[in-house]
Amino acid sequence: MWRKMAMCIRKVASEEFGLSQGNRREVKDTWWWNEDVQKAIKEKEDCYKRLHHDKCAENIEKYRIAKKSTKRAVSRVRGQAFDNLYQRLDTKQGEKDIYRMAKIREMKTRDVNQVKCIKDEANQLLVKNEEIKNRWKEYFNKLFNGGNESSIIELDEPFDDNNRGFVRRIQEYEVKEALKRMKVGKAMGPVGIPIEVWRCLGDIAIVWLTKLFNTIFRTNRMSDEWRRSTLVPIFKNKGDVQSCTNYRGIKLMSHTMKLWERVIEHRLRKMTSVTQNQFGFMPGRSTMEAIFLLRQLMERFREQKKDLHMVFIDLEKAYDKVPRSVMWWALEKHKVATKYINLIKDMYTNVVTSVRTSDGDTDDFPINIGLHQGSALSPCLFALVIYEVTRNIQGDIPWCMLFADDVVLIEESRSGVSQKLELWRQTLEAKGFRLSRSKTEYMKCDFSAMGINASEGWRHR
Repeated sequence: MWRKMAMCIRKVASEEFGLSQGNRREVKDTWWWNEDVQKAIKEKEDCYKRLHHDKCAENIEKYRIAKKSTKRAVSRVRGQAFDNLYQRLDTKQGEKDIYRMAKIREMKTRDVNQVKCIKDEANQLLVKNEEIKNRWKEYFNKLFNGGNESSIIELDEPFDDNNRGFVRRIQEYEVKEALKRMKVGKAMGPVGIPIEVWRCLGDIAIVWLTKLFNTIFRTNRMSDEWRRSTLVPIFKNKGDVQSCTNYRGIKLMSHTMKLWERVIEHRLRKMTSVTQNQFGFMPGRSTMEAIFLLRQLMERFREQKKDLHMVFIDLEKAYDKVPRSVMWWALEKHKVATKYINLIKDMYTNVVTSVRTSDGDTDDFPINIGLHQGSALSPCLFALVIYEVTRNIQGDIPWCMLFADDVVLIEESRSGVSQKLELWRQTLEAKGFRLSRSKTEYMKCDFSAMGINASEGWRHR
């Protein structure tokens, strides 16, 4: 069902729109445009369209005149805009603009497509195309297929007969709502069919997609074409730009699969709940609330001249290292229907990916652990896993707060926060997670020693 439709869409698209190399175009500078330039360009485009339909002498002459007029307008306005810019740079405010422009220009060079050389595991620089591709493949293969899944993980028995309850078929309104929530203009995976196709087809697409999703729902098997993805390394904007460890891999997946994930995610959120301590990936919650609560607590202790001790926990490659067995265990503990667990398992069965580099894509390799980066369902799954793993050790708000995998633990004494940290470490490591020792930080708010100047009371360690 999917294969025939996909082939039809790709065939029609290639015949009507043609094929491109997919190279990114250089973005034009348009910050200096004004109404005169926009009007001249619009007139030139209209003349070109008329010339494209009828190449008579009159249309050729009109297009030639419009083209000259546009060039003059662009030259005049651009020159005036740059004169104003240079005058502004001579002022005190202009000094800040210079640093800002230099930073933006430097950031543009931190792109995997611009980095032509990469370092291997021994920190030796690789310059040959095949060596670079093999290094990217080796790094992500080791990241996604090593470590946590092979370790001994302590799991209690979550089975419950209630998980085998009745589940209804996918309804058209669910597909319609999921399609509305999908963002447009996003990069595509190997399938090559953007979400905009289904939006353009309107109600016809809704009916067909509902039939497709119900077929998957009945058989517990999605198209094998959806199991392939392309991994794009995104620089984290810190560290050595030539080191693979400073890149985050984002998967470009099938847009139709992400729509299917949206449908399942909506049902999953309706049947599950997580603790109020979690401020990440939860509708209606954000870091703003967590920061506000933390500031309120600090203000209260500042007034009472009592110290506060905080530990900020960071998990090592948390998204990429979630053991699959822990994920299925957490879903069963949440009493998620077995049907949905099987559907989610199917999304992670026999999945393969390739890494996109400046020298082309690598060969495919399997992914056996972790969540899909860039998936619509992954944030919800991660929140459920973290909640179930730490359910019995979470304290009250604001003494314990989470934003996805970032955790803050607060106590009135250093020994108290140390005990909390050790308990969290043991609990997380028992389920296959690891604390990042380099990124986990301790901070003391030394309010008891504060004088008139509040800033003197802070001590960071």
